[in-house]
Amino acid sequence: MAVCGVVHLVTGGLAVGGALLIVLGWETVVLPLLGILLIGLALHLRPRFGRDEEEQLLGRADAPLLFALLDETADAVGTRGCDAVRLTPGLSIGAAPRGLRGRRLDIGLGLWATLTPQQRVACLAHALGHFATGDVRYNLVVRTALPDPHRPGRSSGDPGLLREQVLAAPSTSRHADEMAQAAARFRVDSALARWGGRLAAWPLRLPARSARRLVAPVAEEAEFRSDALAARVASTGAAVQALERLARSAAVETELRRLAVEAGTFRRRDAARDLWRSLAAHTADLPDRGPHHEVTQARIDRLSGAEWHPGSVRLGRAAADALDRELEPAARAVAERSIRDGTGPVR
Repeated sequence: MAVCGVVHLVTGGLAVGGALLIVLGWETVVLPLLGILLIGLALHLRPRFGRDEEEQLLGRADAPLLFALLDETADAVGTRGCDAVRLTPGLSIGAAPRGLRGRRLDIGLGLWATLTPQQRVACLAHALGHFATGDVRYNLVVRTALPDPHRPGRSSGDPGLLREQVLAAPSTSRHADEMAQAAARFRVDSALARWGGRLAAWPLRLPARSARRLVAPVAEEAEFRSDALAARVASTGAAVQALERLARSAAVETELRRLAVEAGTFRRRDAARDLWRSLAAHTADLPDRGPHHEVTQARIDRLSGAEWHPGSVRLGRAAADALDRELEPAARAVAERSIRDGTGPVR
């Protein structure tokens, strides 16, 4: 937390110093330019409270059944529920602070659609468990200094490779030589721009990276504590199975991208409605066990070796079906965006 406090102090110092240089050195040329540079650095390092994409948000009036389940799960975990729910095409389920005191639950439909009802309860309990266990990453001072882990990122595809494929031409083309030279120049220019941007951004990213490294051991222990809460609330079996499903996210992501591109190419009717159902059917055919990431395997082993819990919050099949019907309009809108963009999940 001390490092994050230093980050905020440095940010404030840069802003104040930049303003003083502009005001006191207005008659010069160099000092105001230096002041603008310092203010620009301060803006880059400013505290970030997270931003919502309003078209993806659900309130209590939009999904009363989902919020009732959230409230019941939060009571069992020992914390309060969330103020909003955001649906994404991603492959994770997590809760994040919203503003100063609010909370938002992010449901990645790429994972949600593949889970059984009780596994969904386990994921909700794990997400809310980070608040109940006092995860330091959710502290106001720390989280405003760290990069937002719940912010949607870029697609894992390489945009440079895609543009290079556009520049490629068949060998029989009249302009094959010119296109090959253009592609070569593009590769060089892209590499120079990419590495130049990385070098320029490195000093700006260093403080946040240092803070993230310092909280990494605490974060791992927070995952273990949240896993234990998920096992107590949803059952140990459901918590372990949810982790195993999460470990197969790479295969699920590949299938989701394929389904999105296929639906966008052939323009099938009701493709958005069937996207999540098709993904769930594909996931059901995947092997139950396989090689897992080291951290995920450690979490599974720790749960499997701990006391077995039957679970205190139950979500029956009928209630789960009613919940799916409630979320269907919003889930279809997310599917339509994924099909339109042809990207599948964006982490």
